Amino acid sequence: MPAAPAAKPPLAAADEAAAACELLLPRLPGVSRAQCVATQLQSSGAQSRQGTPLYWRDVLQPAAVPASRASHRQGAEPLRVLVVGAMHGDELTAASLALRWIGMAAAEGAASLPSPEMPVAQGASAERTPAAAPVHWRFIPVLNPDGLLAPKPTRVNAGGVDLNRNFPTPGWAQDAPVYWEKRTRKDPRRWPGHEPLSEPESRFLHQQMEQFRPQLVVSIHAPYGVLDFDGPHDPPARLGRLRMDKLGVFPGSLGHYGGLHRGVPVVTIELEHALLMPAEAEVRAMWRDLRQWMNTRLLHGGDAVAGVPAPSVQR
Repeated sequence: MPAAPAAKPPLAAADEAAAACELLLPRLPGVSRAQCVATQLQSSGAQSRQGTPLYWRDVLQPAAVPASRASHRQGAEPLRVLVVGAMHGDELTAASLALRWIGMAAAEGAASLPSPEMPVAQGASAERTPAAAPVHWRFIPVLNPDGLLAPKPTRVNAGGVDLNRNFPTPGWAQDAPVYWEKRTRKDPRRWPGHEPLSEPESRFLHQQMEQFRPQLVVSIHAPYGVLDFDGPHDPPARLGRLRMDKLGVFPGSLGHYGGLHRGVPVVTIELEHALLMPAEAEVRAMWRDLRQWMNTRLLHGGDAVAGVPAPSVQR
């Protein structure tokens, strides 16, 4: 499986994006067909347990700095940000928000340096928050397509596993089964699986953590209506209407694995509704607040990480 979406002929890429939207769009609230197709989703080469393609999209934004600081920032490596939606298949708005944000990331890149290779989703605004370094976004809008596309969408994947309890956190073999049995009373919606990374979807995301080496992970969920955060740096106080309210640490969760075990900040967004998208103004406010936090804490603040060398698999 390639480390990054490979370049494709325009017709092939358009066909692939159309196929992705044909498959996913009937389940995605608040996303028009034009917006979906404009995201130019590509197959990652990985598949779900039932053989459904796992789609992704990379958006590489050029640097956007004042001319007076350009020489200082020349050669800065892009900040690598991984955005994951619909890890739980019944959280439909998580996938929709990730798709909408692909258009906004592409619009920012187009505003920084117009390019025919970076289309803007219909209805996306070209407004952007100035960044101190380039940003390489990797979006995986639907990590659990089998759950999302089930006759009745399910939290778990086709193997009955909660993907957000299937990551290899320290002590998983002892902690995850006990937590499931004692704390959840063997809730089938929260079964962690027989072993960590037992599922193709969690293995795919784990591979992205190894190969893409994100410096920030944004995991989109619903419907608790709060923000959660794991890892280094000061967390964002709010994204739009959502305020920080840490939900705890769970064996096998992405926040535990990425934020506490690997030391990568993980922002977990819990939208207010799993089936009803936030208003357009709120979608943009959350994006604006995320970008502002990235700018102040990750790009040029005291917690700057933009100078970390890119992985060798970077294109």
